[in-house]
Order: sequence, then C-alpha cells, then structure tokens
Amino acid sequence: MGAENETCEHWVQMFDQINYFFRDEQVINGTEYASKELGYVITCAYFFVILCGAFGNFLTILVVIPNPAMRTTRNFFILNLALSDFFVCIVTAPTTLYTILYMFWPFGRTLCKIAGSLQGFNIFLSTFSIASIALDRYVLIIFPTKRERQQNLSLCFIIMIWITSIILAVPLLQASDLYSVYEDKSCGISLHICHEQNEIWEKMIISKATYTLAVLITQYAFPLSSLVFAYTRIAHRMKLRFANRAQSCANGIGTSQRRRSVVERQRRTHLLLMCVVAVFAVAWLPLNVFHIINTFELVSNFSVSTFGICHFLAMCSASLNPLIYAFFNQNFRNEFINLFDKVGLRSVRILLFGEDSSDKKYTVGETTTKHFCKTMTTDQSFNKITEHSALNPAEHDEQL
Repeated sequence: MGAENETCEHWVQMFDQINYFFRDEQVINGTEYASKELGYVITCAYFFVILCGAFGNFLTILVVIPNPAMRTTRNFFILNLALSDFFVCIVTAPTTLYTILYMFWPFGRTLCKIAGSLQGFNIFLSTFSIASIALDRYVLIIFPTKRERQQNLSLCFIIMIWITSIILAVPLLQASDLYSVYEDKSCGISLHICHEQNEIWEKMIISKATYTLAVLITQYAFPLSSLVFAYTRIAHRMKLRFANRAQSCANGIGTSQRRRSVVERQRRTHLLLMCVVAVFAVAWLPLNVFHIINTFELVSNFSVSTFGICHFLAMCSASLNPLIYAFFNQNFRNEFINLFDKVGLRSVRILLFGEDSSDKKYTVGETTTKHFCKTMTTDQSFNKITEHSALNPAEHDEQL
C-alpha cells in the first residue's frame, strides 16, 4: 500500500510539472516546454491588457446606459462594442491565458464547450461591431439627410450582429471537447486537454478548413474592407467640407489662424481614421494567419508561445477600442470627467485627462465648436439637418 501511494505521488508530481508549459526543464522526453521567463512576460502582458481593457470598456458602458443624453443611435453601436470587448477581456482573454499556461483542463466537458464557443462569440461580436460603427458613420456623413431611416435600421442591424455571431460560434460549441491523455482511477488522476477535436470536425456538415476560411472572410476581411471603404470615403468628404467651411466662415478670426485651425482639425481626423484601420489590421492579422497555417498544416509544428503572442495581439484590440472610439470622442471625454469628479476620483481624472480638464468639461449637448461659424449642441445639430444641408466639419469631427 505504501509503495502504491509513493507511485501515485510520483505520477501526480510529474504531471503537475508537465501541466505547466513554461518551465526550465524537460520532465519527459518529447514534451513541449518554454522558459519560465517567457511565461512571466506573457502572463504580465495578458494581465495588463485584461485590466486596461476591462476598465476602459466598463467606463464606456457606465457613461452610456444610465445617461439618457448619451443613449443615441451612434452610441448604441459603441455600447455594443464596449459590451463585447468587456467580455473579451474578462472571459476570452483569461480562459485563453489559462490554456496557454497549463496543458490540462480540470473544469469538465461542459465548461470546455462553453469556453470554446464563448471565446469565438465574443470575438465575432467585437469585430462585427467595429465594422458596424464604420458603416454607421459612413451613412451619417455621406448621407446625413437619411438619419431617420438609419435610426430605424440600427436596432435591426445590432440584432443581426448578435445572431450572426451566435451562428458562427455554434460550430465551436460542437467541435470543442475533452481529449483524454491519461486516467488512473486508483490514484485519482484524470488528465484531459480541452481543444477542438478533428474527429468531431470530420463528422460535421462544415469542415474545419471551410470554417476557418469563412471566419477569415467574415471576422477579418469583411470588417477590414468595411473600415477601409468607409473611412476612405469619410476622409475624402471631410476634406471637402473642411475646405468649404473654412472659406465660408466670417467670424472675425484671422485668415491664417482659421486656416491653421482647419488644417489641424483635418490632420487630427485623418490620423484618427488611420489609427482605427491600422489597429484592427495589425491586431487581428497574426491570429488569423496562425489559424490558416495551423488548419491547413502548412507548418509541421507550432509552439504554444507562438499562439499566445498572436492571441495577445488580438486581445490588444479590445483594450485599445475604448481609447479609439470613446476617449478620443469629446462627448465621452466630458462624461468621463464628470463621472470621475462625481465619485471623488479627481486624481484619476487628472492622470487620464490632465489638470485643466475640469475647466473644459461640458455635459452632452453643451459641447461647442469654438473655431467655426456656428455653435450647436451635438443633439441639436441633427435636428437642423435639412434636405440640402449637412453636418459641419466640427460636428463630423466630434462624431469620429
């Protein structure tokens, strides 16, 4: 009995060593491992992205839902993105980090399937929301007089995004399952790996290769094409309207000063649009390339650390989105400043927005456009659009 216990303890100790991918020694010949230092770096990087992303997206949710003035059609798209990215940060990223650090899955078959499908669902919802924001802004700026019709379609569009994300995640729910590595009931050892099973894919209507290509098109190519198309057209239209607005202004500001103001606003707008496209393209490309190469077995073997780096870059998108879509938006910035002041976090507000931010804060509907002819509130500007008029450049810039 004592010898049996010693044997069990030996196997348990050995499997505990194998379970952690990032270690400095090879426990059994042929087992894969990487240095502990790399494991520490990946873990710290993931925790940083998780905390920053969860914080930024939670703030975005917090200023939209309880605030009637912020519950506009456009902000519902941003809210949808913030919700999806929040769950990416608190569900997808931690779950994937666990599977990167540890080989074996101790949480059972049901959670394995739920985790696999939820990761895909959150990612689909996030990227589709990014594309919807781009197309929504395209319609607003290129066809400003069709805003009422756009409002009627926005809810349907958001529902369609959720339904499409669920449909695309269903195959992951089916294919994700436990693979038994070792089981010894006498020692109480049961080792399983949670991942997509090729045997299950072979029995499904859609093959793994077809699904991977479909995901590449719907989750990466379509959103990226939407961003490039929408923001290229927006940048061109904004350029024309900035020029026309600068020529028509007659508010007493010197010509050179007015021109510098217009050029600076145009430069800032174009830079923001390019950042939106670049962040999405760079963040999601490595993970999609990894899945293509892995699915079609173009490379014989990939290390876990390679997947971890690719997935980490994709997770960076979820933490940068609130910065791009909310923190750079003056309406959201004003609400963030008001929120921090209300809850007594003035030091955090100063850290994020600067010492003089309190002097510049306005509530939604009070934001003014100081360097242009008109001074309108954001909500009022929409009501004053007529059949032959459009939003002025300052208001367009505010919505970007």
